Amino acid sequence: MSHHTRGRKTPASTPADVLEKVPRPPSEMGVEANAEWKRVMPVLVDRRVLSPADLAGVEAYCNAVGDAALARAAIAKDGAYLTNARAELKRHPAFATLREATQAARQWAAELGLTPASRGRITEGGADDDDDDSPLAV
Repeated sequence: MSHHTRGRKTPASTPADVLEKVPRPPSEMGVEANAEWKRVMPVLVDRRVLSPADLAGVEAYCNAVGDAALARAAIAKDGAYLTNARAELKRHPAFATLREATQAARQWAAELGLTPASRGRITEGGADDDDDDSPLAV
């Protein structure tokens, strides 16, 4: 059962300590995560919705996107199935990482207003963590 309400909500308030310029990505992030930071952070800063306290969430989102990209690359390089030590054909272990990273990225994207459905709710004034209806290609 959905708890969504229809109609206009009050506009979201801008945080008192809103970020007004894009901060540098954390130095320990990988190449793929860093690229995602550079892609989404200007959008989020432009929307005036982030405070410094939100940076850990953006970092977690970017790292999940990076992890998914690395898992996809491993599967593309090695093939979808590998032969184990007992000569059994098994699905590539990176599929588990891909699934987990994609789910984490999707949840963080919804939290940050980076999906169409969550963006609509945030601009209407209420962030909502129930975003099972919004797809995210990571």
